[in-house]
Amino acid sequence: MPTRRWLLTIAVLAFACRCAPVATPTPTAAVARTAYVRDGAALIASPAARAALIDRIGRGQLRGVAPYQLSPLLVDADGRTRLAGWIDEVHRAGGQVIVPVAGIDRVDALARVVAEHPGTWIDGAVTEVEYWNQPDRAGALAELEALLDALAAQGSALAPGHALRIGAYLGYPTAAEAAELAARLDFVHLDYSVASPRDAWAHVHAKGGPLRDRYAWFAEAGVEVWPIFYATGEVDMAASLAVFGLGGVEARFAADLAADPAYGRLAVAGFAYFTLEAVPQTAWESR
Repeated sequence: MPTRRWLLTIAVLAFACRCAPVATPTPTAAVARTAYVRDGAALIASPAARAALIDRIGRGQLRGVAPYQLSPLLVDADGRTRLAGWIDEVHRAGGQVIVPVAGIDRVDALARVVAEHPGTWIDGAVTEVEYWNQPDRAGALAELEALLDALAAQGSALAPGHALRIGAYLGYPTAAEAAELAARLDFVHLDYSVASPRDAWAHVHAKGGPLRDRYAWFAEAGVEVWPIFYATGEVDMAASLAVFGLGGVEARFAADLAADPAYGRLAVAGFAYFTLEAVPQTAWESR
């Protein structure tokens, strides 16, 4: 009996046959990409996984890496040395390390890694506080803002000799919240939980409203906007990624943005993917 994933793939292919603009997109040129890594400690421990990552960076398929699960490497000097060595390896390949941060304790731990290893730095940090899902929304937003302020204060400790880029993963802020946050941010990773690229730009969230407006709130404030496409999750784009490739889904989003009568002048800084491990191998191929 066909699996749910296989049925979804058939549906995507069927739609592609009926809708030429999605089936034959023109890939965007030199698009910047960041991929979240589900288990950073496991990747660092695997020579094969490290080599594959460095190869993708070297070939220009990927620029940034955002590794989760670094805690096992932060508890002792040996782990911190291995983490610093991997960060240096990514930098030598021309890549960037963007560290997910959920609390101030992680900021302090990362600053210790850098302090113990002169010449190592972190390119950016992206916060992981989902304040819009909390019962005390205002209190959770204040927690996020305090974390962003702590990152700004520790910028020279995390990225000595470099400018630490500060970002946030965001779901569904209001216009007022977006204005507050934009003053503290260099970039945002915005959630796009859709199965097909044709649905991304025009998607209207049940509580958050039109995502095109959310995009504009940050882009018009001068904040870099990076849509997140999901290769795994409750609603993911894995089947579309397998059919159209990264370039194809990115091209559809960029085309829909450019065709928007109100927001077509806005730019897309790049795309983030969740997660590196879940992106179909065929998706990396040029389309």
